[in-house]
Amino acid sequence: MLLRVFHLAQAALAAYGGNQSYIAITNLRKYDKASEKLAKYSSEAERQRQKTYDTQATGVVALLLSFFMSLLFALHGSVYGIILRYLPPVVTIVGIGFAREHIRDFWAGKTPGLKGALPKMGDYEEAERRTHELLSVLDKLMFSWVAALVLILTVGY
Repeated sequence: MLLRVFHLAQAALAAYGGNQSYIAITNLRKYDKASEKLAKYSSEAERQRQKTYDTQATGVVALLLSFFMSLLFALHGSVYGIILRYLPPVVTIVGIGFAREHIRDFWAGKTPGLKGALPKMGDYEEAERRTHELLSVLDKLMFSWVAALVLILTVGY
């Protein structure tokens, strides 16, 4: 019962992260035409634009993986055999860890909350803030999967 509740909490955290990601992507899409024009003249702008989309997509995939694995284990965790109980949490930990590093590598130098850095860029600044919140959610999810694995190994379903 403890693990079921724990997995449901993980699913709720992943859903919260999905909301942060959705808002960030929606705000970034508002600058799509401007960034596309700039990318025609600058290869660095094109690289930054593509990396922005790549990192956001990576976050979504990691959140979906965690969300569905959490629900699967909350509903049917005790049904699976030994390998299917231990392997998916490890895969999820590795996947979320990869996503965290991929996103952090790109967004690390960007400081959220610098209001007024550029005029008319409030939605972009909000997207940066939400992306940093997404990183925080991914951190919590990864550590929650480590804790879940420890619970699976020690307490069991």
